[in-house]
Amino acid sequence: MCCENLKYVYDDLFGAALAEYNAKQKRKDRRIENYLDHIESGKQEKPFYELIFQIGNKDDTPCRARDAEVATSILREYYDVFLKRNPHIRVFNAVIHLDEATPHLHVDFVPFATGQSRGLSTRNSLSKALEQQGFSAKTNLETPAKQWTDFEKQQLAEIMHKRGIEWEQLGTHNEHLSVIDFKKQERAKEVEHLEGEIKSNELILGYRKELLDGIEQVIDKLDAEYQKKNSEVERLDTEITQKENDLAETTAAVTENQALIEQSAKKMIALKEVDEIQVKKTLFGGNVTVSQTDYDNLSNLAKKQIAAESKEHKLTEENAELKKENDALQGENKTLREKVQAARSLQNSFSALQRELESWKQRYRKVIEFIENLGLKDKLEKFLHPVTQVKRGR
Repeated sequence: MCCENLKYVYDDLFGAALAEYNAKQKRKDRRIENYLDHIESGKQEKPFYELIFQIGNKDDTPCRARDAEVATSILREYYDVFLKRNPHIRVFNAVIHLDEATPHLHVDFVPFATGQSRGLSTRNSLSKALEQQGFSAKTNLETPAKQWTDFEKQQLAEIMHKRGIEWEQLGTHNEHLSVIDFKKQERAKEVEHLEGEIKSNELILGYRKELLDGIEQVIDKLDAEYQKKNSEVERLDTEITQKENDLAETTAAVTENQALIEQSAKKMIALKEVDEIQVKKTLFGGNVTVSQTDYDNLSNLAKKQIAAESKEHKLTEENAELKKENDALQGENKTLREKVQAARSLQNSFSALQRELESWKQRYRKVIEFIENLGLKDKLEKFLHPVTQVKRGR
């Protein structure tokens, strides 16, 4: 009737959604390499589910009897409409077995929910898939899976009714579709007794899920902030190095100009020697004469004086400008250092948040250990993920 490779089915159903999901992940550890392996290693969903539909038993419908042919025909008709009625159920293996006490139909399927906002947009989820087919949880016992199987039972019952076959529940006067239902009723008291404990565990699991979601959001936010601040720190370090080099060059220029000013001052002192030149009065008035040697010395000193004063003035102005530039660079350098300190403070805050995250992870592990120590983990998993095998009986 149907036989497909499970890996091919997963690639066909979830391949595009998986590629889209991985493309959005900035962190490699959050990417999913193989969705089938991911589901098999997890505890939230099963890789696939199986339903078994059976009409009658070995006493009234043995495989070699004529009634078995009718039962086989009913199962084939039911399977055809089952596929049309369940758009979010991907059947990959379906076969009618005639090698046991009575004909029965095996249906192996993968449920898939579309348009999901968290995780893959199309993902494996029995409850979500059934909700998209109109089955929503009402109580802890009236789960979407139970409502769905009850609905499917009724569909099979209607096909049987058209063939003149009525169903009776074993041991009661109620209509039935499977021996499993009868066993479930016998276990109802036990389930009710465990309901209080299960509710507590549901709260714990809900808290765990919220905690994990919160942790993931914090990690993403901190990772983005860390990358941004780290880039800013690197930029500031480079800028500080450049400014320090500029400052060193400016300081060297100031030192050089200061030396030139000192040299000019020394030359000014040398000019005082002009006052020591011997002068001679003439016989005709107050004019004085000097020797040719003294005149040459005086002329040269005057020229040097003028040049030195001009150079000193220029160097003084340059020195003042360089000092202003030096002061500005010092202030800018201080501001940059303060920015670096602020960025590194953010890095320290990030490290503190990482330690806090590790603390939350330890608390989470203690919660799981607490559930295991109470011996409730298996019971909780069985209740949250009940076996949906359905046997049919007449």
